[in-house]
Amino acid sequence: MSDNLKQGYKASIIIVENDLENLRTLSNRLVKEGYRVSQASDRETALRAIATMLPDLILLEIEISPTNGYELCQQLKAKETTQEIPVIFLNNLSEKIDLARVFAVGGADYIAKPYRGEEAIARIKTQLKLRYLQKQLQQLNVNEIVHQFHPQSQLSLQLLYRAIAATPNVVVIADARVTDCPIIYVNPKFEQMTGYSASEVIGKNCRFLQGTDTKQTGLNTIRQALREQKECRVVLRNYRKDGSLFWNDLSISPIRDESGKVTHYIAVQTDITEYKRMEQERQKYQSSLQQMNLELYQLNQTLHRLANLDGLTGVANRRRFEEHLEQEWRRMFRESAPLSAILGDLDYFKRYNDTYGHLEGDDCLKIVASAISRVVNRPADLVARYGGEEFAIILPNTPTEGAMQVAQSIRQEVQKLRIPHQASAVGDYVTMSLGIATKIPTQELSAKELIEAADRALYQAKEQGRNCAVAHLG
Repeated sequence: MSDNLKQGYKASIIIVENDLENLRTLSNRLVKEGYRVSQASDRETALRAIATMLPDLILLEIEISPTNGYELCQQLKAKETTQEIPVIFLNNLSEKIDLARVFAVGGADYIAKPYRGEEAIARIKTQLKLRYLQKQLQQLNVNEIVHQFHPQSQLSLQLLYRAIAATPNVVVIADARVTDCPIIYVNPKFEQMTGYSASEVIGKNCRFLQGTDTKQTGLNTIRQALREQKECRVVLRNYRKDGSLFWNDLSISPIRDESGKVTHYIAVQTDITEYKRMEQERQKYQSSLQQMNLELYQLNQTLHRLANLDGLTGVANRRRFEEHLEQEWRRMFRESAPLSAILGDLDYFKRYNDTYGHLEGDDCLKIVASAISRVVNRPADLVARYGGEEFAIILPNTPTEGAMQVAQSIRQEVQKLRIPHQASAVGDYVTMSLGIATKIPTQELSAKELIEAADRALYQAKEQGRNCAVAHLG
C-alpha cells in the first residue's frame, strides 16, 4: 500500500487553522507529499468546505474561532456523513493538551506546533491508512478476512490481509453477533505487543487485557459506545502476558452489513507507554518550572520591598518617596489638580534617644509610622520615612484644607499613643510637628519646590512651639 493508499489516488485533507503562517506551512508540506489540501481559518468556512467535498482526514486547530475545535469535532461526529472521518487536533506545544477531552469528542490523534515535519507526516499517514482499511472492511464480509488463514483467490482480500498484518498498529476484530463479542482475529503486532499468541486469545473478550484493573473510567466509555453501537476512543492500562503494564490508546469502530446492522467491531490499538512516560516527565518539569517561577516571583517581591521600603518602620523609603512624588506630580499636572505634601518631625527626638537609648528610639519610630499609616490610607497616598525621625506624606488630589485635616489627625494619633518622653520641652509624651504645602503643578513649578515649601512650613511649626501643624501659604 503506498503513501496515498492506492495507485493514482490522492487522499484529501482539510486543514482548519486560524494561524495563517502555520496554515501555509503545513499546507505546502502536505501538497509536496502528494495530498489534495483544502484550507479553512474558522468554523463556518470549515463546515462549508467539508459539506462541499468530504475529506479523508481533518486537521483541526483546538483554538479555532468562534467556539473551539472540541465543539466542532463533536458536531462532525454527530453527523452520519462525517462521523467516521478521522480528526487530528493541532495544538501549541507550550499549551497542555487535554487528551481525555480529545478522545472523548472523537479525536483520533494530535500534532503539536510548531510542526516537526517527519512526525506530523507520519501521524497523518497512519490515520489515512487506518481510514482506508476501515473503508475496505466495511465493504467486505469480515468472516472472509478471518479465513485468510488459508489461501484466498481474491487479490483484493490478499492485499488487505497483508496490509493489516504489516501495519505498525495492533488490529483486533471481534464478532458483535455473538454474546460477549469474542475476538475472531488479531494481527501479528498484537502478539508482539501483548505477548499472547493468536490461538490464546481467539474466542476471548478483550477485557482480559485489563486483568484486575477494572475500575478505569475508559471501560465505562467503551461499554456505553457498545450499547449505542458507536465508535469510541480511550486510553487504558493494559497488562502483557508477563504481567507488565503498558498504556493502550484504543480506538473501536462498528462494522455494519448492507442492512446497517452491526456485525463486527474493529479495534486499533497503539502502545503509548513511552509517550505516557514522557508526558509524566514533562508534567514534572512543568511543575518544577512553575515552582521555580513562583519562588522567583516571591524573591522579586521581596527584593522590590527591600528596594522600596524602610527596613526599620516598614513604610516607603526616601527613594520610593521621590519616585512616587515625581509620578503624582506628572499626573496632577495632566489633571490640573492639587498635590499636597506633609513633612512631620518628632519633637526633641535626639533627647529621646539620649534618654531612653537607640533601641527604644527605633521602637518609637515603628509605632509612630504605624499610627501615621492608619490615618493615611487612600490608594494613591504615600507615607515614607524621609530622614532619621522625619516622615513625609504625599496626598494627590488634595487641597490645603484637606491636607491640614490629615496633618491634624496624624498629630492627634501620635499624641494618643502616649509614648513617654521625659526629656521633651513640649509635654510628657512624644509629639509631632508638621508642615503642609500644596501646589497645582505647572510647567514653571517643580516637585522639589513643593517639598521645600513643606519644609519651610515645618520650620514655622517648630518656631510656634512644636506639636502643631502649619500650612505654607505662598
